[in-house]
Amino acid sequence: MPSNTPFFANEDDFIIDVSGNSSIPIHFGENMSEAAPAANTTTNQPHDPDSWKIGKKYTRKLNLTNEQATLLDKLSFAGNVFNEIEYCRIQILKQFLRVIEYLYTECIPVNKSYPTVIDELSEIIVCLKYNYRKESLNYTYTFQSVQAEIFNHILKLCENNVREVYGIKRKINTDFTYNHPDILHQYNRKIVSRLEVFLPENQPYILDADARTNIILNENNTNRWKIKFDIIKEDYTNPLAFEREIFRLADVNVKNPSVDALFFEASKFMADHDKICSLRLYLHYLDKDLQSPKFDNKPLAKNIQKSLFTTQEQLHDFERILSSFIADRNLAAAIEMVSHLYEPKRKKIVINREAIENVQRQHSGTVELLGQYLNDSEDETPSVKAEEAVNTNELTINITQHHPETQESKYLDELNLSAIQKEILDLFEKQSFSFPQSEFETFIKGKNLFMGSTIDSINDSCFEILDDILIEEEDEYFIINTDYYKKLLNND
Repeated sequence: MPSNTPFFANEDDFIIDVSGNSSIPIHFGENMSEAAPAANTTTNQPHDPDSWKIGKKYTRKLNLTNEQATLLDKLSFAGNVFNEIEYCRIQILKQFLRVIEYLYTECIPVNKSYPTVIDELSEIIVCLKYNYRKESLNYTYTFQSVQAEIFNHILKLCENNVREVYGIKRKINTDFTYNHPDILHQYNRKIVSRLEVFLPENQPYILDADARTNIILNENNTNRWKIKFDIIKEDYTNPLAFEREIFRLADVNVKNPSVDALFFEASKFMADHDKICSLRLYLHYLDKDLQSPKFDNKPLAKNIQKSLFTTQEQLHDFERILSSFIADRNLAAAIEMVSHLYEPKRKKIVINREAIENVQRQHSGTVELLGQYLNDSEDETPSVKAEEAVNTNELTINITQHHPETQESKYLDELNLSAIQKEILDLFEKQSFSFPQSEFETFIKGKNLFMGSTIDSINDSCFEILDDILIEEEDEYFIINTDYYKKLLNND
């Protein structure tokens, strides 16, 4: 009877060892099974699908409670340049949390069965808009969705509140999702009307923007410096303090293409307070203007020039200082020369020694009298008659550029932009890259052009460089991404 024993009784019998070495057993340690997974803990960590949510992201940074983190998880920002700045986003979220605390504690729902006014309003919307009952299957999901929409609308109100504090005039759209008359009435009465009082009163709790944030904000809002400049003018005490504040304001506008306008306006203001300070600031304006893609070389107004220069000689001396500065770009030397512009100039007297000796020989009796006359003349300051000092003609600063440079286009040559296209891009830059559609339409009609085709032509010209469209439509504005705009500039 055949045996059931396999051909190889031992599973390893088919392996023939020809090495001649003794067998060395392999010992598997007890901790081997535990050590292997430990080596891969970093690579096999479970992925958190909620890591992108706002509550999860800002739990530590804002020291959130579990309830606050859950609440912020329901939010989603409508991405824009302002709220993508981390500092601004944090201030918006802090203001949102203060608003919610106020609504939960101070705004008591009419129906006491609801824990908060948000829950009461959500129930009203679900019933009026969807006509769902609490017992229905769709009620819970719809209730949570409506509640999230209410929270996100409040978030937009908070963002506009922070924008106002930071001097951003442009606001985001805050139209409520539900336009049913009864819903809007209840929402405005229970939420909006309360926040219209609460938000302005709580603006002092919003922290001032730090230097880095101010630089970013000023780069994207080129006229924002005017708000701080008006405050500096109102608080004017003396030239040194004023000039110091102007330079501090210029430091946070270092990336602002309109920073030269700050120094120009400061120079105009100081003309009535301190002439030398005014001229120094004008030199700083010229310095920034020379660094810009286009040299504007704006002169001071005629009435300001008359208050700064009482004689044509002073005006001509200042013109020479400006021409020299444009040629050598030595700002320190130009400022030093301006500081001596108003110093009185002594009359030069050339003495003919030979003639004096002849007079001495011929009229020895008059030598003493002549010596007295010469001593008096050296200390004498020439007087200027009123009719000579005040020139009735208008003063005009004429700056001579010793080394004129050929004016190159600020935009890349390969774009082949037309004159009107360049003019439109320049207008966008002056408008802080956010152009109201109504104003743009008026401008285009004045050029006898069509708005849509004009924008398309610019986008087509720039598409090869950007691989994206340049001019986009957002709410009631046409906007340009500043990073895209920089790619179009000729940096040579």
